[in-house]
Amino acid sequence: MINMAQFYNIKFLHEVEGLSQRQIAQKLGISRNTVSKYLKQNEAPTTINRQNSYIGREYSDETRRVLPIIDQWLEDDLKRWGKQKHTAARIFRRLQDEYNFKGSESNIRKVVAKRRKKLQDVFIPLDFQLSHQFQFDWGEADIILQGRTQRIYLFCMQLSASRVRFARAYLHEKQEAFLDGFVHAFEFFGGVPTEGLFDNLKTAVVKILQGRDRLEQEAFLALQAHYLFKAEFCNVRSGNEKGRIEGTVGYVRRNALVPLPEVQSLDELNDHLLKWCLKDAEQKTVPHTNEKVAQMWEKEKEYLHPLPEKKFEACRLVSCQVNKTSLITVETNQYSIPCSYVGQGVWVKIFVDRVSVVAQNQVIAEHPRSYERNQMITNLDHYLEALLKKPRAIRDAHAFQSSDIPDVFRRFHRKMREHEGASGDRKFIRLLLLHREIGMEKLTQALLEAEQAQIYRYEVVHEIIQRLSNNCLKIQDLSKEKTPVNLLDYKIQKANIAQYGQLTGGQMK
Repeated sequence: MINMAQFYNIKFLHEVEGLSQRQIAQKLGISRNTVSKYLKQNEAPTTINRQNSYIGREYSDETRRVLPIIDQWLEDDLKRWGKQKHTAARIFRRLQDEYNFKGSESNIRKVVAKRRKKLQDVFIPLDFQLSHQFQFDWGEADIILQGRTQRIYLFCMQLSASRVRFARAYLHEKQEAFLDGFVHAFEFFGGVPTEGLFDNLKTAVVKILQGRDRLEQEAFLALQAHYLFKAEFCNVRSGNEKGRIEGTVGYVRRNALVPLPEVQSLDELNDHLLKWCLKDAEQKTVPHTNEKVAQMWEKEKEYLHPLPEKKFEACRLVSCQVNKTSLITVETNQYSIPCSYVGQGVWVKIFVDRVSVVAQNQVIAEHPRSYERNQMITNLDHYLEALLKKPRAIRDAHAFQSSDIPDVFRRFHRKMREHEGASGDRKFIRLLLLHREIGMEKLTQALLEAEQAQIYRYEVVHEIIQRLSNNCLKIQDLSKEKTPVNLLDYKIQKANIAQYGQLTGGQMK
């Protein structure tokens, strides 16, 4: 748009200084067409005239001709992978090659920027291909867990084509829960879609880069490599881009968790959620079709990428140092390690339900994960070698007081100590070591039998264990009818003492 000063300059340069239209255009940095247009006007372009001139003329006739084409290409791009969409330069070249467009590239760049922004501000109804995409999000809800109100976190995923939903409950949104949810979701769906749409959550993204590019968490990249899907991320503060799953979170909360379910464990709650998801798929209809979600889901399964043979290890990996008491610390809680690893560094795999400790590529300890704070979780077996050197410590050892140790062990130890003093401690620890060979169940049975006979001695318990072990190998007696004939004829010759005397030179003692 030419302002009054420019109109004056054009007139002055042409009529006073005698410059040509080309010279005026070069001097003012405008096009020759603009110079020609305003030299033909006798009146200055007042504000009213300018407004009248440009109402409804945002684009030139040549540009308006290709606007529908540009819009269609941009709408089609919304369904494509982010790195294979039209650039403004590519649109300009296609318009030149395919539609004989005569306008400028700079003008097309401005048009594309404006039309693209307009499309992003409008919700476009999309029709997803089978197995192409899933959407994911976290949500929160309350339940009654063991009689108390508990806030839980819902891992929600939905296949965009068939609309089948999956939901699983966790006590937190940490990385191990995030990864574990995908393992269960893909097993539920029966395969893996091509790509997933995500928010910029910290469990997946380390850093937001330019545009839709992201620096992703290493564990999340490992998950993608294992299941062979690609992650697409929403623009910052643009949760509406995955509005389908946003609606799913609320839908699950309102329909599966109202009234508040009363459960004794998360496993019980997740069984409830799994059954609800299956029932919902049978009842709901895919929008704009006559098919149930479950029917469309069966079709979609045929196109999903097959599950890998081995499950993904859904854990968070941290390094720890084993302290003097053969413990490592994970999130304020301490877990025992075999005492031979005191002072060494180990790797800890933190799963949703357990803690697994690895050294030299071998699992050396595994414990149920505690979600309380400042707890000590110990395994008596980890300390037996140390107790052999310090047998008196067995009386006050934390691991020996655990509820996992049957009461008969503590009763038997007290009696052995009463009868044999310090020697009783040492012999009792030797008894404990036997569980590595025969298992805790058989050792417990042997102690109970000895206790019933009121005999608290290592030798007696050992004999009972041998008898119990031998009884496991039952020898079946054969009747005469079933005995092989050659065995019936087999005779054992009696020993000849005279022959023995000949061998010893006649000296028999």
